[in-house]
Amino acid sequence: MFEIMIATFYYAFYIGIFGIFVLMGFRLYVAIHKKFNIKDLLLIVLLPGSIGLSLKTNHDYPFKKLYHGLSIFFFTLMIIGSIFLLYMRLELDII
Repeated sequence: MFEIMIATFYYAFYIGIFGIFVLMGFRLYVAIHKKFNIKDLLLIVLLPGSIGLSLKTNHDYPFKKLYHGLSIFFFTLMIIGSIFLLYMRLELDII
């Protein structure tokens, strides 16, 4: 049972890390679809936490609800996965 919990934390962490690249690819798609110049494209893609996307797109963009849903999903997985990092760092001996 304990192994299942640790495996859940482990996989949640790596799926959350993968989510960073998924959301970056989504921001790249929106920037190319809206035909931004190179400077704005780099701001949209490289600024973390969708800051560039919210600054440069004042109007709706394609799949806005999907993007927000995915960002909440991956954020939740990263929070769950951080428990695994704390477990490994503190070397907890619960068993």
